[in-house]
Amino acid sequence: MPLPPRRARLGTAVAVALTAGALCATAIAPAATAAPQPRAAEPNAPAAPATPTASTAQNGSIVLIGGAIKPGEANSEAIIQRIVDLAKQHAGDKKPRIAIVTTASEVAPNATEAADGNTYDNATANGLYYSDWFAAHGADVYPVPVDVNPGEDYPGDPYSADNAKSAAVAQEVRDSDAVYFGGGDQINYVRAFMDCTAPDQAAADIYAFTSCTDTPVMAAIRGVVESGGVTAGTSAGLTIQQGADMISGGDPYPSWRDGATVGWFEDDRLASIPSGGFGFFTEGMLDSHFARRDRQPRIVRLAIATGHDRSFGVEEKTALVVDRAARTGEVIGQLGASLLDTSAATSDGRNAAGVRYSYFTTGSTIDFATGAITLAGTAHSGAGSAEAPAAPTDIWGSYECEGGIFGTLDLAQGLVKSSASTATGDTCDSPAESPRFRTTFTRTADTRWNDDGGFTDLAMSITGIPSFSAAARATGSTGTTNPQVPAGSQAGITVTVTNTGSTPLTGFRIASDASVSSAAAASDPASNAVVAPGGTLQLQTTRTVAKGSQTFALRIIATAVDANGAELGVATAPQTASITFVGVGSGAEASANAGANANGSSDSGGSSSDAKGSATGSTSAGANGAADGTGAGAKGQGSLAQTGTPADGLALPAAGILLLAGAAALIARARLRARA
Repeated sequence: MPLPPRRARLGTAVAVALTAGALCATAIAPAATAAPQPRAAEPNAPAAPATPTASTAQNGSIVLIGGAIKPGEANSEAIIQRIVDLAKQHAGDKKPRIAIVTTASEVAPNATEAADGNTYDNATANGLYYSDWFAAHGADVYPVPVDVNPGEDYPGDPYSADNAKSAAVAQEVRDSDAVYFGGGDQINYVRAFMDCTAPDQAAADIYAFTSCTDTPVMAAIRGVVESGGVTAGTSAGLTIQQGADMISGGDPYPSWRDGATVGWFEDDRLASIPSGGFGFFTEGMLDSHFARRDRQPRIVRLAIATGHDRSFGVEEKTALVVDRAARTGEVIGQLGASLLDTSAATSDGRNAAGVRYSYFTTGSTIDFATGAITLAGTAHSGAGSAEAPAAPTDIWGSYECEGGIFGTLDLAQGLVKSSASTATGDTCDSPAESPRFRTTFTRTADTRWNDDGGFTDLAMSITGIPSFSAAARATGSTGTTNPQVPAGSQAGITVTVTNTGSTPLTGFRIASDASVSSAAAASDPASNAVVAPGGTLQLQTTRTVAKGSQTFALRIIATAVDANGAELGVATAPQTASITFVGVGSGAEASANAGANANGSSDSGGSSSDAKGSATGSTSAGANGAADGTGAGAKGQGSLAQTGTPADGLALPAAGILLLAGAAALIARARLRARA
């Protein structure tokens, strides 16, 4: 992000004389170094040879700053001092020289605004602003006179994209011990310091570059780092440090709803530059202003889409200091850094599970080679003692709902310190943000946490919100209220479930009810059919009905999966479907009732016996409680004897009961109709 327009300057001011053809940065304090005058008929350096965007040599240090640093703030001052100290090591313990690059900022519109680093926010003014700050920490400085536009933006403009090809500017950079990149828009760095190509003009127009080579100044910057120097940056200056698929924009909700694309856009869509940034940081993807702006979903979405296993986000007034040779990192500053590990994640393009989320606070370290994080202070395992966190209803801090900041991180931190094993939060409930999404965190055996809010290895999923409805009726009935069945018989029950949520569901099962033991309920197997949102499924079961009125409250459970059938790790609320039967008669009376019930129960079209509340056994498929998701479980509902066994029809209450000849004839006719 750009620096705030009004800033209190730190240390001795840098006097700037802007003339028609030159930028002269004359330091009142001896720390400042004069910038070159590349436009005074200076020949350009020859084009640099093709250079990989990702560095092959792993030397030097990177200081990745999450943004919002400012002079006078203690954490910010400590971060700037760390950069100077690292640069001093490269300088052989002598006074270090810092090249200040502010190309990500907007171009200066006129000489007045270019000259006032105290008031204005543009590439030239910001060069002065940062030069003054680093000079106050004992460094010599060189403001690199490169902005994103070629030529002059006003008469005498000393900053130009043309200077990225200047031999003199390249030499000034080469003589530095560190290069510092300011905030703004990271695409400006790519456009100014690299010569890039795209597959076609349409792609080039949106900066969807696929291949880039270094300009002479970029080659000089790369040389500083690879010689053991320092590269550092805040906000956009952080993001440009990564290699391929550098993020170029995107708000959390549209990022998850719409997915990722390539290029650069002025709206809120999630996008990336395929050719990437400068490639100094090779351990994963990068993002800034991270948890404060709830950017976890956008980086997870992009990482999965582009095939990156690790993504790192850094908080404001915080830095991740990376030793490239040792492949280690340390957090300094106010807050922490995040690691989103998507190496084992599953996704169908809308739902994702299997993400591992870690957040390591100041003083914590990471070994990039192994991914191991050492939390500062005492690391706890297992559950804490605090209450479970409340479920937020605007976890990503939508502009529609104004849900605040840090929603995702707050939920995760609340979970690890609590006695709970899982926690969820939903996105804003607004017509502009429909459908809603749910973030679920689950404690794992590897989860560790400290008292400062750090944690490792929380399981994370981002999905639609699963839900379903369930309704029960007597099998073979079209809606009879309180159907009557012979006391002691097996009543067939059909449960219709409807997926009312936004994730696929599977594993539907009648888990329990008040009328049977848990062992009996477990005999109803789960359906393996996957039911898409809006789809329905029928489950078949039976229950023994005693004499009199009794209600069966069937508890139905289901599992949320993605479109590929992979479990999402998000809880689906069970539903209850209730039905009341009336058990009537006993002995010969029950047999007579059974014959009367069978007299009109050969189909589900609604017979006189249905009107009296008759319920029959399910089909052979239904008797097993199975359903194939296509209605096969409901075929032949109401058939008394499809197979001729009591399990498929009514279970007669006692052996040796004599049936009347008329009832036997009716049964025979029912069998013939069922076979037809």
